[in-house]
Amino acid sequence: MSYTRLLTFKALALVTLLSSCASRMIEPMVGAESSVSSPAFSSTMAQISNTPWTRGNQVITLENGDAYYPAMLEAIQNAQTSITFEAFAFVDGPMTRTFTEALAQKAQEGVSVLMIVDEIGSRHIGEDNEALLRSSGVRFHAYHPLNPLRPFRSNNRTHRKILVVDGRRAFTGGAGFAYAWEGNAQSADHWRDTQYEVNGPAVTQLQRAFAENWADLTGETLAGSAYYPTQLPKGHHMAQFVFDSPQNRSNPLAHSVLCGINSARESLILEQAYFVPNKALKRALIAASRRGVEVAMLMPSDKTDSLFCRYASQNSWKELLKAGVRLYQYNPTMMHGKLLIADSRLSIVGSGNLDGRSFFINDEVNLHVLSPTFAAEQKAMFLRDLKQADEITPSNLSVIVGPALHRIIAKVISPQL
Repeated sequence: MSYTRLLTFKALALVTLLSSCASRMIEPMVGAESSVSSPAFSSTMAQISNTPWTRGNQVITLENGDAYYPAMLEAIQNAQTSITFEAFAFVDGPMTRTFTEALAQKAQEGVSVLMIVDEIGSRHIGEDNEALLRSSGVRFHAYHPLNPLRPFRSNNRTHRKILVVDGRRAFTGGAGFAYAWEGNAQSADHWRDTQYEVNGPAVTQLQRAFAENWADLTGETLAGSAYYPTQLPKGHHMAQFVFDSPQNRSNPLAHSVLCGINSARESLILEQAYFVPNKALKRALIAASRRGVEVAMLMPSDKTDSLFCRYASQNSWKELLKAGVRLYQYNPTMMHGKLLIADSRLSIVGSGNLDGRSFFINDEVNLHVLSPTFAAEQKAMFLRDLKQADEITPSNLSVIVGPALHRIIAKVISPQL
């Protein structure tokens, strides 16, 4: 996408901000009546998320590009019937070229390859990559091309991360396809991020998330065993995929996150790339801390790729610290993960950030896993990251926060961040 078109998008986003502020109503106390460990919790979350739980899932944690890129490529190369692929950032470079060639090869072999990339996040996809995908038979679509006459639609981006192979093997998480996600977070140029491989009945739900946007772009409904084969148990985890878009006025993603926080009675662990809480989210975290829940939040340091998100986040730090929430910043590089663990039992991971854009503007998909074993794995990962972090305290807060003017500007535009 050209620089002129990017400026057009920013102008459309400003129009949307001024006209609506993207402040859909949410219920701040959703899920508060039951604890995560109670028998009623799974039913409560299923109702709030509009998604049933599935049993018999295997969920594999893949930390950083050196782990998730090879696993995803291997899955693509072994595809037999179908590949559905949706990404926010698909940016020209060696790894993106490798994925392009792998997808093109499978299409040439007769595998049905359907691909959606966001027009804004993938504006630097590269003409050669797009040409190869199209010429090889990949059915390729850019999500919501810019249209000045439809500012709300143009401001709605797909931030979903979806790869489903043969309807049985799936990947989701926070990662995009660009140089920053390569490697093992070994330098400031290589980000810290996590993907998850899922095998089992929950994969059907992620396929439906892709199918929703495919229908939006093409008018086609995905059906048949190539996309929806019979699912067999592959593991022992109870899981659900929760997907959301601006058209869904019940706000399942935001309400699910609030349910996880409100239902916690012992501990909350959060590792969040973009933490810009609205009033309901901030109050839920404060209320959790005040009722005795140990709340720990790990965020990026000033190595973030979005300083205005950091400035906007800082507007809430003093109040959170006063309530007893413990805040940390990850030092080595940009930390792009999205993780919430409630009472060492519920884990929420995926594409959704804790900000207004993920809650109300973008298309997102999160994975919920209700499993003490999986939660323990995620907590161990969090503790490893915490070893490379500094705590933010009332005594050092004034040194860490950005200039007041920057934080004021960030507060004004925070619904769009």
